[in-house]
Amino acid sequence: MLARKLLISILPVLVLLAAAELLARRGGDLEAYETPTGFVEADAELMWRLRPQPAGPLATNGIGLRDTAYNENAEVKVLLLGDSVSWGNGINDVRRVYPYVLERRLAKRGVSRSVEVINAGVPGYSTFQELRYLELYGLQLDPDVIVLQFCLNDVVERYRALAEYGGNDYFLGIDTRAAVGGLYGKMLRNSRAFENLVRFLQRRVRDYEEYRGENLARDDLSRENERAWQQVMAEIDGVRVVAAKNSIPLVLLIAPYRFQLSSPATLRQPQDRLLAYSGEHGLPVIDLLPDFAEAKGVTAGTLFIDPTHFSPAGHALAARSAARTLAVIIETLPGKQ
Repeated sequence: MLARKLLISILPVLVLLAAAELLARRGGDLEAYETPTGFVEADAELMWRLRPQPAGPLATNGIGLRDTAYNENAEVKVLLLGDSVSWGNGINDVRRVYPYVLERRLAKRGVSRSVEVINAGVPGYSTFQELRYLELYGLQLDPDVIVLQFCLNDVVERYRALAEYGGNDYFLGIDTRAAVGGLYGKMLRNSRAFENLVRFLQRRVRDYEEYRGENLARDDLSRENERAWQQVMAEIDGVRVVAAKNSIPLVLLIAPYRFQLSSPATLRQPQDRLLAYSGEHGLPVIDLLPDFAEAKGVTAGTLFIDPTHFSPAGHALAARSAARTLAVIIETLPGKQ
């Protein structure tokens, strides 16, 4: 009798939940932040990685990276951790992307040892994935120098794109909900009604407009952006600690946004924050903003193909800037036994 009364009392709730789930599923998939698919695949540790491509403009090499053939016998290996800027978004020929051009630049500068620049850039990667890649795979390549390429997307993109941080469920065709653990993750993956409710609540408490690269150049950061910065800086510090434990020099390479070229002296707050951190820990920095801003005969429109990604001219300039710093570091490295 008691069980029957209990069933009668909760039946309306069950019916309501079932109806909500049905309506949510009829509403179709949630809009994804980005739609291009096919060049990445799911990865349990990194959320996604480059899909092996035997040929074509997005071809991957023997170690799974968008790069020319890997020279494991190079006397000096520079491991470049980065995102779509280093990967070369919008550039069909990988030989025009700055990591490759940098390798050639170092040879032209008279570096006395052969150098292999390992382009580990992957579209959409943020600092937490770059740190994890270093731990899982990067150290196995026995790098002599680590370059961590930073972009403002490292701070803002995950909050707009990844389900783990409250963004959309799909990114580059990968279901990022797989990274969310526990009962919450199971509900997020299996109940469209629950997912819709979560997204609604997240948007009520979080201002997604704050997660824009332009907002990081303001003098007074919002609470959302300051929290995001703190998380990113902790991950950068994680890369520094791993490099230090393995006695590998770490260099920060800061890629500018196109909007910063309109007023480089007043829109460089992100760069200044990273320079302060680097100074505190004695890390060399390759700040591309001054060279981009001072380049003669070019404009922001010729150095970038969109707000974030370099044109071939931008890649060439980035390689030239990076070569100045890295050539000095490489020449001071001890010889391998």
